[in-house]
Amino acid sequence: MALAKYAHTCVKNVSGASAVFVAEVAVVTAITVTAGEISAITGTTPFKEIDAEQDSIKWDENVEAVGKSNVKVTEQVEFKIAKPTKTSATLVQSLMDGSPCGFLSIVTDGNGQNWLVGYNATDGKNRPLRLSAAPRSTGQSPSDEAGQLITPTLLCEGSGIALPFDTTLNGAINAGTSTIIDWN
Repeated sequence: MALAKYAHTCVKNVSGASAVFVAEVAVVTAITVTAGEISAITGTTPFKEIDAEQDSIKWDENVEAVGKSNVKVTEQVEFKIAKPTKTSATLVQSLMDGSPCGFLSIVTDGNGQNWLVGYNATDGKNRPLRLSAAPRSTGQSPSDEAGQLITPTLLCEGSGIALPFDTTLNGAINAGTSTIIDWN
């Protein structure tokens, strides 16, 4: 592969993430990549909307050299949900139960671009996200900001970076009309 050019455009850049959706790998039957973007996903409404706490969704992608001729990419998706209830316990248990086979996640970044995390052009669905933690703490007092929050973290290590969705599918996700998502 030849070295790619990069031209900076003067546009606003917004940090953070605004939405997260999670699917079990087994229910995603096909992923179509066109010109380096996700153009279609098929399955039985595979992605579930996670109504995370505002400003608690974080996606980290770390590309790291391993020796002279290899790289690894670590993907981590983290979000907070409140408060401990039967519904939140059911979500955590479903993440525990689905972790052996793995997950894919759609993360909407602060710029409105949706990314498929846990899938890449090199590994496909073979190195999906898995639950790495889901700590919960009551906190020590009513003023403890992190009290009664559950923080699921999904993690994977692979050989390629996450891919963005194309304009059409990205627009449908942002408009809340995509049929690949089970909306709340």
